Amino acid sequence: MSGLESALEPLFEWLSVNPGWAGVIIGLIALTESLALVGLIVPGAVLMFLAGAAVGGSNIAILPMLLWAMAGAIVGDSLSYWLGRHYRDELRTLPLVRRYPQAMNRAERLFQRHGGKSVVLGRFIGPVRPVIPAVVGMLGMPPGRFLLANVGSAIGWAPAYLLPGIVFGASLALAMEVMGRLVAWLALAFGGVLLLRWLIPRIDRPLRLLGSRVARAIGRHPPPGQWWRWLHVPHAATRALRHREGWLWWLALLGVLATLSRALLAPSPAGWERGVVALFDAQRGEWLQTSAWWLTQAGGTLPIALATLALVAMLMRQGQARRAVHALLGVSLAIGLGLGLKYGLGLPRPAGLSATAAWGSAFPSVHAASIAALVTAWLTLLPMPARGGYRGLMAVAGLLVLAVAGSRLVLGVHWPMDLVGGISLGVVLGALPAVVATGARRPPRFPAAVGLSAAVLVMAAVGTALLDRPDPLDAYPTGSQGLEPASQRLGLAGPAAPFIAVIEGADWQPPGEGWKAPPSWRWQTALRWISPRPDAARLPVLPRWHAGRRPDRVWIRVDDNARQRWVLRAWEARTDAGKRVWLIDLERAVIKPGVLLPRLRRYRPDPAVVDPLRSRPASNRSWIPPKSPLLMTTTRSPGRTAAMI
Repeated sequence: MSGLESALEPLFEWLSVNPGWAGVIIGLIALTESLALVGLIVPGAVLMFLAGAAVGGSNIAILPMLLWAMAGAIVGDSLSYWLGRHYRDELRTLPLVRRYPQAMNRAERLFQRHGGKSVVLGRFIGPVRPVIPAVVGMLGMPPGRFLLANVGSAIGWAPAYLLPGIVFGASLALAMEVMGRLVAWLALAFGGVLLLRWLIPRIDRPLRLLGSRVARAIGRHPPPGQWWRWLHVPHAATRALRHREGWLWWLALLGVLATLSRALLAPSPAGWERGVVALFDAQRGEWLQTSAWWLTQAGGTLPIALATLALVAMLMRQGQARRAVHALLGVSLAIGLGLGLKYGLGLPRPAGLSATAAWGSAFPSVHAASIAALVTAWLTLLPMPARGGYRGLMAVAGLLVLAVAGSRLVLGVHWPMDLVGGISLGVVLGALPAVVATGARRPPRFPAAVGLSAAVLVMAAVGTALLDRPDPLDAYPTGSQGLEPASQRLGLAGPAAPFIAVIEGADWQPPGEGWKAPPSWRWQTALRWISPRPDAARLPVLPRWHAGRRPDRVWIRVDDNARQRWVLRAWEARTDAGKRVWLIDLERAVIKPGVLLPRLRRYRPDPAVVDPLRSRPASNRSWIPPKSPLLMTTTRSPGRTAAMI
């Protein structure tokens, strides 16, 4: 143990006993380091490094500490922004500010040069870090834009300042080993965010320019005449390519065509869909199922119908009969076409639900189509906020749709592509009031009608849940209580390699010597995966799933080669008679150094390695012989020792 580690050992022990205080201390350090004026005299970077070292040496969970640091940084910068916005030019007259005029001048130049990005950049520049939030508040930066930059930069700042100290506190040798790559990964993450911000406008602008040229080419109005009236909707949708909304509408239309084509050509769910549904089925407990059931009520036919009628009534009251008809038609078509496709295609739901009288077909999800159509209709009637508020409004609307649609997946009654098709169909038809609108790009909006409709939707959803009708919780399948014997593993990406054996017994241990438990997953061991010199014995095992569950037992065996190990996984299952069996999976992992991450290759085992694992255990545990229909092994061509998975 080094001298520094010896000196800090009492602090490490105290934090291990009182981990809650560690988060409070880190949050206060981050707050004072980010606070205007105070941060000019507080050595925040040094204190954050020492706090990280204390956390690392105490084996405290890292995620809560990062959250505390982010919260402190956000609060500190928000207070600084409020000071600048409240005092304006009087801020320059404060005694502490007069002592550091260069910091204020640099912060002003940074804001004038980079605008809102200066909040992100200033977070990582020492002299202006505690000053830039006050300066942007003083110069009139909008609060919403500042909050977005403040939260986004804090998410990157907290790990950048805490992780080096945490790694150092955990182990000086580990710190020296992975520090270079850790800094490289943080730099790549920060650079990726900046690249994305630079790239999105350069993709968005040419697309809208192309849409404007197409709109000029087809003219402002479709060809006149009674026989050309059917061209009005596609003509308006094509002219909408001038705006982001138009591109999103065409993307949704592409989603409808793609999912419908897949439903016609490949009606069976893909392997990854089975894996995802199995994952939710395995993890769905009573609390998760109840929460998803409450949320899914917002996509029910009755709440959607009442909310739509409220929207239509309010628009009619405001003299907008045409828009009212279009909104009603859009939501009604989404529900009607969804039901028509559902019963016309007849695709099966998960867990054989379609065979029961209570459930119909799967594709598309009418819940997803209904909520997407209604929310899209709301967006066409809401006033668009200025500047960055538009993206925030779209994000909130998207989260609402995804939450309600995702609840169907959590409840285990739809495949993922059912939700994609339903959302796409709802967006296409819900945008009908905007697609057929004429005149200005953004006609007058009606927030009162949208507000009333949203309130009716919430009240109707809560009412149907309290009355437990017409969608009772008992009608939904419960989560899987355990595994059944299987010959092939079902991973998250679909069916995977066969199990090497299915062994019956109350308990099972791998025969032979050398098998041991792998290192557990902690942030200290996880950092070893970015080591430039990977050691197979020291690395935790990457997770694998079967039917949505991780293995109950995992062993590794490392031979003479430090870059090669055998990984043995066992899932506990039960037969219909209640007997316990173990589903055994074995692989050989070869781990070699890589540029930023090790290169991992997995191989299926040779029969010579598999056979001893099938041998009768020394205890009185029974086993299923190789000729059992539950046992499947891979075949090998002559002269071949291993096959890559």
